[in-house]
Amino acid sequence: MERELKIIPVGGLGEVGRNMTVLSWGEERVVVDCGIGFPASGDRNGLVEQYLPDVSVLGGKPIAAVVLTHGHDDHIAALAHLIRSGCPIGKIVGLPFTIELVRAKLSEGIPMPSTSIATPGRPVTTGAFSFEFIRVSHSIPDASAVAITTPIGVVVMTGDYKFDMTIANLRRRTDKARLAELGRAGVLAVLGDSTNADEPGRTASEDTTFDPIHDLVAGAPGRVVLTSFASNVDRVDHAIRAADATGRNVSFVGRSMLRNVGIAERLGELLASSREPVPARDLESLRPRRSLVICTGSQAERNAVLARAARGEHPNLMLGKGDTVLFASRPVPGNEPDVEVLVAELVRRGCTVVTHDDAPIHVSGHARADEVEEMLTALRPRFLVPVHGEPQMQEAQARIAVARCGMDRADVVLATNGDVISLRESSIEIVDHVDVAVVEADGDGWPVDAPRPAGRR
Repeated sequence: MERELKIIPVGGLGEVGRNMTVLSWGEERVVVDCGIGFPASGDRNGLVEQYLPDVSVLGGKPIAAVVLTHGHDDHIAALAHLIRSGCPIGKIVGLPFTIELVRAKLSEGIPMPSTSIATPGRPVTTGAFSFEFIRVSHSIPDASAVAITTPIGVVVMTGDYKFDMTIANLRRRTDKARLAELGRAGVLAVLGDSTNADEPGRTASEDTTFDPIHDLVAGAPGRVVLTSFASNVDRVDHAIRAADATGRNVSFVGRSMLRNVGIAERLGELLASSREPVPARDLESLRPRRSLVICTGSQAERNAVLARAARGEHPNLMLGKGDTVLFASRPVPGNEPDVEVLVAELVRRGCTVVTHDDAPIHVSGHARADEVEEMLTALRPRFLVPVHGEPQMQEAQARIAVARCGMDRADVVLATNGDVISLRESSIEIVDHVDVAVVEADGDGWPVDAPRPAGRR
């Protein structure tokens, strides 16, 4: 009987976010990514702010390694939940920016497992598995695909990616040459990001947002507030450069924004402003025309900076007539109604609001159809499992694999969370299914139906 690698997607299939996959070789198991999901507006109540993967599927048994493709919350922010479950973790493996984000997130009362900081091209080995990190373009530093060498062949987890080959920062470009080398050597299976696979063409370069952001900052009559994901370091860089060019002082407002900017500057992923940043407490002392605020809250999170300012509740950021607010992001699926309400609140206060629908100040970090084809053409896998996306996105990647890349439909597995996929040297199939729930959690990542520790409300 052929040897078998078992793959169980715990989250991230049939949904955007909550990414987590378990790979098992005999009794040895590794986990790739462990992230949160974001409830749709209609699913929220006073308590639920996050969805977590159901780590009970691991049964509390040891995990040789947790391998992280990049540092977005939908790939790393459920690690505390996994650690609290009691599963012994051999080590957490990732590239430097990712590991630093994890350390920051786990610094408050969560024991940090051993970490292994990887270097692209230098495999990290644990038991039956070896992990090689390959740089890919995405909307965060140190995004990577991971080539996992197993006893039956190489399995590539693409992570979230696109082919941004014109971006000036060479560290943000996808390593096409290494992907092609892997393809020529032989790739048994690909677990590929599906998020934009149903969109035609190619995703625009991050650098295309530079000039529009600069022009809007230069033309604003008063203070500018730019909100984006705190992890989108390149977008933050564009805002800083616009401030430098137009004589504005920069203020970083929001806990995660301050944290991520600090980490990025320390690791050389972000060039600091030419002027000393102005602390939030000193914002009101600045002439509005000299101020650019970079803050959190692009997803209308109730307790984030921008929503509090829109309600008039932020102690340092008072918004009103003459202010320009740039949404250099787009809503996560499900967040659209909340973002619309936030925009309306800002407009009522007299702000000029610019979103990605009004100007090209945001681009996606995910591959569209032509880039999905490019990835599969480079890797030439024997088998494919479309992951990370809603059902229509997974199906779109399957169609690309068959129609454009010549794969047999029988070699493409459309799975759902909880499916047990049996991968062998000559076959792939779903052989079982385990129940995996969506775990509802509060804003701190604590399951809402779990007892709180002493001292926690």
